[in-house]
Order: sequence, then C-alpha cells, then structure tokens
Amino acid sequence: MILSGMVESLYAQQFSYGYYLLLHFPVLGLLKAVAVAFLALWMFPDRDPVTTDAEARQASSPLSAAERRLVGVLVACILLWLTDGLHGISPGWVALAAALYCLLPASHLSPGQSINARVNYGSLFFVAGIIGLGAVIASTGLGEAAMNWTERHVAFAPDQPLWNALVLTAISTLFAIVVSLPGVPAIMTPAAESLADATGLSLMAVLMTQVLAFSNVLLPYQAPPLLAALHMAQLPLEAMTKFCLALFAVGIVALVPLELAWWFVLGLL
Repeated sequence: MILSGMVESLYAQQFSYGYYLLLHFPVLGLLKAVAVAFLALWMFPDRDPVTTDAEARQASSPLSAAERRLVGVLVACILLWLTDGLHGISPGWVALAAALYCLLPASHLSPGQSINARVNYGSLFFVAGIIGLGAVIASTGLGEAAMNWTERHVAFAPDQPLWNALVLTAISTLFAIVVSLPGVPAIMTPAAESLADATGLSLMAVLMTQVLAFSNVLLPYQAPPLLAALHMAQLPLEAMTKFCLALFAVGIVALVPLELAWWFVLGLL
C-alpha cells in the first residue's frame, strides 16, 4: 500500500493489481508458501493436534448468513482486483466500497460502535505519514543526494539488467535492515527515476526490486505486523528469529534468482 501510494503520488502512475500479482505471486507467493511450510515442519516438528468432539462439531458447523455475505464480499473483491486491468477500477476504490458495505448497519457485519471503538486509526496515520515522508524526501532532494552517493559507490552496468536488479535488491535489503520494511518505499521510491536512468532498467523494474527486499524478513523487528503476531500468539522471539533467518537464506539463495528469472520470461528485465 505504501509503495503504490507513493508511486501514484510521485509519478502519477497506478499499479494494476493483476499485473502485480502476475509478477510476484508465482514465486514470492506460491513457492515461498511451500518454503515456509517445509521450514516450519523441519525446524519445529510436533505430533498432530488432538481435537475434542465439541471442537470437531464447531469446526464442521455450517456458515451463518452473515458469514456467507462476508465470503461473497471477499470473493467479489478478489475478482475485481484480479481484473482491474480490464475495468480500470482502482483496487483502492474496490476495497473502500467493500469496507463501507461491511460498516453499513443493514449488512449486519460490524457492530454499531465499530468505527469509534474498533478501527485501528494508528495504522492509517502510519501509512499516510510514510507516504508524506516520501514526498518530503523527493522535494528536499534527500533522495537524489542518497542516489548520487549510491551511484558513486555502486557499480551499475547499463548493459547488464540482471546484475543491476540484484544490486538494487541488495541496496533495498540493506535499507530494510536499517529502517524496517515500511521505510524501504519511503527511501527508494523517490529515487526510482534516477536509478532507472543510471541502470537502464525501466521505472517499473526498479520499483519492483523493492518487493524482493521487503518480502525477505531477516529479523522480526523489521515487520511491525510480525511483532504484533508474536505478541498475540505468545511465540518465543528466539524461535521466530531462527525461522526468519532460515527463510531469509532460502529467499536469497533460491527465491530471488527464480523471481528475476520469472521477470525475464515476462519481459520486465
């Protein structure tokens, strides 16, 4: 959301959700899900869970009318997101319409006081602040200064797109370690146009290298949602750290090269 919002703010371009999904889901979605499952089974083996008869009956109970309506809303959203290249409706408007429907009293999907009591406004202000930070970086020249330093110390080769994509991924990964994952778009997006000129890559290819970086979590502190999940599930930090390190290694060694090869097949590189 931060990346797409900043791209629209700085470059007046909108992402197609379908194209974004095509670029990233086969490798960073499906293959990474397989890697997560195998790593979890290998690092944390355990017996199958034992369920009581009451839990089994509850799990097999039919969906309520409200649950069926919510499933319908989610399916409609996914279909509209996947086909946004055909109808031209921004994914943001689709999500907003779905959220407004869920908040309508007639839908019976949200409590009456949900806006006042249950909406997490902190996350909204956080995204807005990061997008604003990107605009500040662009207007003050901080992004250009950072990229000038990068161009002096990093060897880009305009005739080697694969190498340039790997270097940009490495730079974004380093920024992710220092400023956490949400900070990557704030720093890299304002400089994407300069980086495209320096590397010979398209603006879209430069922007998409950020996804390779913020999809690879080295340590849990980089991802605020991961920290929230650790707290809610009461998971040990040591175990999650080991898992993140192992998954990061798999991503660097296997998933990043496969993702770049997929981009080459699609013509992005």
